[in-house]
Amino acid sequence: MADASSAQTQVPTFSFLGSMHEGIPVSGPNLDACVKFYTEVLGLKLLKRPKALDDIGRGAWLGDHDDKVQFHLICTERDYKPGPGTSYSATGRHTAWLVKDIEEFRARMKTLGVEVGEAKNLLGAGSAQLFVVDPEGHTWEFQEPFPKR
Repeated sequence: MADASSAQTQVPTFSFLGSMHEGIPVSGPNLDACVKFYTEVLGLKLLKRPKALDDIGRGAWLGDHDDKVQFHLICTERDYKPGPGTSYSATGRHTAWLVKDIEEFRARMKTLGVEVGEAKNLLGAGSAQLFVVDPEGHTWEFQEPFPKR
């Protein structure tokens, strides 16, 4: 077997351009509560979902107002979901989102009465990492971009 460095040179490379969407499994009966969370708490807008997906099952597509971020809620009873009432977890499966101003995000959550978990300077980032949980128990992390070094 070739050494790791020569083997790596034979493997084709690729480049990430960005995220297309975050697929989020939700329980069918909880879809409306999840849509409400993503629109009212995170401020996303409801997007048009392709009609062809109705044959697969219910769901909802949401996005930010700059069309940079999309969340696709997918109704399923067979795929893993943490479950309502789950506490946030910085070490469990989660996605971290960059926000322009973490204090604006914190103020929005406080105004809406949304419980926020916090890790201060966990990664030496200099700002807080804030965590919220949706009605299905999915953890979402929000933080400011790391300062340039």
